[in-house]
Amino acid sequence: MHRREFLQSMCYGGLATFALPSVAFAQVSGPGRFVFVLLRGGFDGLAAVVPAGDPSYRSVRDGFAYDASALAMLDDTFGLAPGLAPLRAFWDQGQLALAHAMAIPHRTRSHFDGQAVLESGLDKPLGSSDGWLNRLLQVMSGTRAGIAIAAGMPLSLTGAYDVQSWSPTQLGVVDDAFRDRLAALYRADAVLHNRFEAAIAQQELVGEEPMARGRARRDGAVALMTAAARILKPEGGPNVAAMELSGWDTHANQGLAGGALDRLLGQLAEGLVAFRTEMGAAWDSTTLVVMTEFGRTARPNGTRGTDHGTAGAGFVLGPRLARSSIVADWPGLAANALYEGRDLKPTLDTRAVLKSAVAGAFDLTAAQLDRIFPNSATARVLPGLMA
Repeated sequence: MHRREFLQSMCYGGLATFALPSVAFAQVSGPGRFVFVLLRGGFDGLAAVVPAGDPSYRSVRDGFAYDASALAMLDDTFGLAPGLAPLRAFWDQGQLALAHAMAIPHRTRSHFDGQAVLESGLDKPLGSSDGWLNRLLQVMSGTRAGIAIAAGMPLSLTGAYDVQSWSPTQLGVVDDAFRDRLAALYRADAVLHNRFEAAIAQQELVGEEPMARGRARRDGAVALMTAAARILKPEGGPNVAAMELSGWDTHANQGLAGGALDRLLGQLAEGLVAFRTEMGAAWDSTTLVVMTEFGRTARPNGTRGTDHGTAGAGFVLGPRLARSSIVADWPGLAANALYEGRDLKPTLDTRAVLKSAVAGAFDLTAAQLDRIFPNSATARVLPGLMA
């Protein structure tokens, strides 16, 4: 194997921290930052933002129904699952909007198709090779920068606009002597030299502590989101980012308080809290959206889990919200209200939430939003979501 092939295989095979194309981010035009977090696998919105006050909730959920006393109730209908209780602080500060009965515009129970629609921003799984976040970068005015904080480049950031990437390595800490020998190899290569220098600069910015000694696996979202904040918060850093967390496909043994899903929700909530803390003053200009490709069935299955569904829940967080709110045209959980007799009925388009969030974060025009989300006239900006 030639030297360049070896080094590139390191980048693509796991050392994704070596995949950055330039040392410094371009200076962005304003203080706004936008972060999109994709929960891959389709998480159960009915178990996260729990409609405990719906008259049909207990009967349709059967053994999966929470008592209201176990939840962080937000109003007479909805409460946060125990694992999401730390998000109550965001709610009390006017920095949390919960979107419910929300779905992509294309009806599918396929992970692949659902994620393709959500990440492309289109109304079907085919028709574009780029993602809506990359199109956002293409249409924004002024200088801007994007980064994928993921093991690979997600579709949402794929496209004509050049973006960077960063991912934690699980291969242990490289000592200084070995790094210096690698630097000598890179120095003579015009193509790879900047990538290597960018990787070193980025790792020094993030630091080893959040990701070292297996913490990326053990602490999950906390470690990843702490590292992400260290990348995003410096002045002149990237102002658009995509992240992803996996493991949300709960077909079996989903559980209630303290169960498998609730523990994942707890990690997510702790990660969001850690992100806000690490961002410091930069949080004041940050908007963060959490979504998944589809919800899950209203009723549990025979293995005490839930199967692929349709509508679900998502979150918008940040000081640029107009107020904390439940964003939902709630269809109810009565048998005759369920989609195809099995799922929460979709009444809110994911694109409407995304349009509203990015418009509020970057003061975009209707024409810019139409370029980011083609054929989305029916998915209108939600009045009152963003300040």
